[in-house]
Amino acid sequence: MTCPLCDARKGKRACPARGALICSACCGQKRLVEIDCPPDCGYLTGAHAAGWDGRARDRERDGRRLGPHAAGLGEGQLRLLLLALAGVVSLQARRADLDDALLLEAVVALRKTTDTHERGVIYEHPATDPRAQGLVHDLASLFEAKGEDGAVHRPSDRDLGQVLRALEGALRGTLQEREGPRAFLATAARLTGRLGRPPAPPSRPLIIEP
Repeated sequence: MTCPLCDARKGKRACPARGALICSACCGQKRLVEIDCPPDCGYLTGAHAAGWDGRARDRERDGRRLGPHAAGLGEGQLRLLLLALAGVVSLQARRADLDDALLLEAVVALRKTTDTHERGVIYEHPATDPRAQGLVHDLASLFEAKGEDGAVHRPSDRDLGQVLRALEGALRGTLQEREGPRAFLATAARLTGRLGRPPAPPSRPLIIEP
């Protein structure tokens, strides 16, 4: 049986997410990036585990892509950035059209809106691509959490703006590498999904310490 992901190699691994046999190459390259792997999949642990183990080149490249842009963030802002990375990986599992360029457009639109709010002006900057516009609202919801009182809590515009600028810079830099349309999404998956599915957004309020 041919692997349904590449339609080229023979499928040998039973993929619970796709309900089919896929090849080892697609399993290794697309898990947690294009495949919404369940946390109990045997290929996420042991000798087949995803992540950086034994992959120094990936580790160095991922650090280069994100490190300089995250260097100036505080501890709380770094937590928000990690939440954003995990969130976009989860979004990709639901949106087959999501790539780095589309994500960048949505991030820029949300960052502009956040900067405007910080100046006291209520205005939502639209994305040019209608697909990105829908993604803007998905991104914004990643940073929302419902408290015990039922109220929705969000980080301050200042903190959110800093995180979005870091994400924007990392995306622009990765796109300039021309390593593929989803190179940054692959980095996000490795950074957040080494041991399984990226974590879900927290159920308690997001508190950023000054």
